[in-house]
Amino acid sequence: MSRSEEAAAAGFNALAGEICGRMAQAVDDRALDRIPDEALGQLFGSLVRVFAAKAQSGRTPRPFARNSGIAITDVAIACTALMDSVGLSSFELGAFQSMSGIGRLDRDD
Repeated sequence: MSRSEEAAAAGFNALAGEICGRMAQAVDDRALDRIPDEALGQLFGSLVRVFAAKAQSGRTPRPFARNSGIAITDVAIACTALMDSVGLSSFELGAFQSMSGIGRLDRDD
């Protein structure tokens, strides 16, 4: 990795750490109104696009860092909201998953 690539990665890591910290604090303080819906949508949309692009280009990255505190319920609620927002039914998702093979995680990592 070149120095410019290392610097870019370090910048992303620092920014991600700050955003994650602020969001975790808002959840812990039960102050979700600190996070504007528009900003959350912009951030979430960008994350989904990048994650999908990485999954389509090869190996799917792990979606959560170790000790992230993400529960199965969190994932189910987020997935349901995402699918509802774009009008995707669970039948359509199942058909896509069966036919594509895109997005499968290597569980041995």
